[in-house]
Amino acid sequence: MFKQFTALLGKGQDRGFTLIEMLIVILIIGILAAVGVPLYIGYTRDAKLAEGKALAGSVLTTFQACAQTDTTGNSCTLSNLSSKVGLSSGGISGDGRWTVSATAVTLSTGNAGSAATWAGGPITVTGSGTDNNGLVAQISVANGGVITMTCDTGQGFNPC
Repeated sequence: MFKQFTALLGKGQDRGFTLIEMLIVILIIGILAAVGVPLYIGYTRDAKLAEGKALAGSVLTTFQACAQTDTTGNSCTLSNLSSKVGLSSGGISGDGRWTVSATAVTLSTGNAGSAATWAGGPITVTGSGTDNNGLVAQISVANGGVITMTCDTGQGFNPC
């Protein structure tokens, strides 16, 4: 029985990893972590900012629809339209992670024969949760309907 057991162990040979091999593996894992963690943080920040951009776009679309259908122009305010985009009357998202402030987007029909033009904004969506604090997405509509979206991740507003 003892002979069979020692045969399985390799007849007295030591088995296992040396200290050098273990240190090399730990070094490789450390290098991968040093490269991977900043990339992961950037990806999660971009995903959170995409949520804010989608909310800003939804508010813009709601303002545009209101401006096309409202003949008086009085009901196209954020407090009146907030329930249509899932916001409280104070402009806070349902989960409390985003705060929206907006200047109305208007439709100007102009003179007879001229094209209608959009103008207004900005619509600003600011992160108000612990995981998205400091993230801001903003949409502005210039005369003629040119829509510009800018984002701030703590380094100032840049096109996003």
